[in-house]
This record gives sequence, C-alpha cells and structure tokens, in this order.
Amino acid sequence: MSKLLNTDRATEIFNSFKPHTKSLLSAFDQFQFTDGQKAVSDLKVHLQKERDSPAFTEESYLNDLYVLDRYVDFLGRYGRLWEEICDQKFSDSWSFLQDALGLLRILKKFSNIPMSFFEVQLTELEKMYPYEFFFSIGMVVEGLECSICGFDIDSDQCMHIRGELYSGKMARAIVQRVVQIDHAALVKNPENKRCVVEYEDTGHQFNVIRYLSNLVISRQCAISDCWHLDHSKRRVRNPDYQKVGRNEPCYCDSGKKFKRCCISKEYVEQDHVDIVREARSFEAAIV
Repeated sequence: MSKLLNTDRATEIFNSFKPHTKSLLSAFDQFQFTDGQKAVSDLKVHLQKERDSPAFTEESYLNDLYVLDRYVDFLGRYGRLWEEICDQKFSDSWSFLQDALGLLRILKKFSNIPMSFFEVQLTELEKMYPYEFFFSIGMVVEGLECSICGFDIDSDQCMHIRGELYSGKMARAIVQRVVQIDHAALVKNPENKRCVVEYEDTGHQFNVIRYLSNLVISRQCAISDCWHLDHSKRRVRNPDYQKVGRNEPCYCDSGKKFKRCCISKEYVEQDHVDIVREARSFEAAIV
C-alpha cells in the first residue's frame, strides 16, 4: 500500500485527526455547521503549532504539512458548501463547491489521502447546477512573479515550477500590473468555473439542486449519502397544444392547415432527471 504522505510524522498527525474528522463530518450531517467549523478551526491551530516548531524543518515534512493544511481547508469548504445548500443559497454554494474541488485536486496530486468518497459525491453534485458556459478573460500583463523567489516565473532566474511545493509553499505566478484586457469569451471548460451567469436562487434553473436540498432538509437523505443523476425522456402533454378542425388554420399561425402542421404535437418529449440515492456514511470517507 502506498504511503498516505511522504513522512511518518505527518502520517501520524493525519491519523490523529481521524476522530476529529469523523466528529466534524457527523456534525455537518446533523446540520450542526457551527460546531463542525469550530472543529475545523481547532485542527488549523494544531497545524500552525507544527509549522512553528523549530524541531522539524525537513522539506518533505513541511510539504506534508502544506497538504494537511489543504485537507483541513477542504473539510471547512465542504461544510460551508452544504450549509449554503441547506440554506438554499445556491449561487454561493457553487463557489464553495469549486473551492472544494480545487483542494481535492491538490490532495490527489501530493498525497494518497483517500478522497474517492468526496470526489464521487462532489463530481455528481456539480452536475446538478445549471452552469454550462463560463466567462473567461484574457489579458496582457507586465509579468508573472514567482510567489517564492520573486523573479519572473518564466525566466531562467526562477528555479521553481508553478504548482509545485517547496518547503511547504506552492509556487504560484503572481500577476504584475495588468496592461490591458485582451478579450472576454464564453467557454465550456475553463480553468476557473467561478465566473458564471448569475441566476436568482429561487429561479427554475436551480430546480435539481433545490430538489436535493429539500430531500436533505426533510431528512429523506443525508449529507453523507452519494447520488447519481438518471437522465431519461418522458412524454408530456404540450401546454401550447390547441385542438382545432383538421382543415382550419393551425393555432401556431404558420398559415398551414392544422392537419398539415401541429396535429401530431399534442404530446412532446421532455428531459427528465431522477436523483438516485446511494445510502452511505462518512465512515466510508475516513479510512
């Protein structure tokens, strides 16, 4: 079995977190979001003390602490996601979902911490939102500064690779002065899915995630469950259909006779989505 983290000490810390993780996830499952976030804060304090300790300065250990910090951040965003869903603040919940998915990708890249439960659940959850197209902005900038050394991250002076860890810090490209906005586009697969067309939380666009929210609030299913969407077609009565004489002008104002136009359109096919529940518990998420 692959090691969860690179160092034994960090693995011990992760294992010591398991009872607290189980407790805070159970709190989220019972809608005790404040208690769950308090437990998240306590874990953050513990990690800060580890980082401040002068006894352990090995690079691989500091990198592991960075990963553990992102794991705790993930738990916090996961709780906020479900708090917003239960409050039916769907636009806000989308941002927390993207935060959680971004942190999950970091955890998969730098550790073997088991995250498959959350990955399956959140990936399916993302499909319940109405967003299909996203805004992407291109801009001309003066330069990209490395967050670690301060040099241009694309220059020979910088020895760091963006997105990699160095002594507990991730190398990031920091935009220097924006010279001009080059373009704005609508795309289907952006790097950042947070820039979306806004809908009212009460709008029909959120019908699927609202239905799930109502199931959770009424305790017909739990936050700790998994789901998948079952797509199908259903024949439903066409609300615009009007029955007129076969040889009379069609009600749709096409100018054709009814028998040669909409006579067969009394029923139409409509997309239908069922949320299929798979009962789980957070035990599956904590190995």
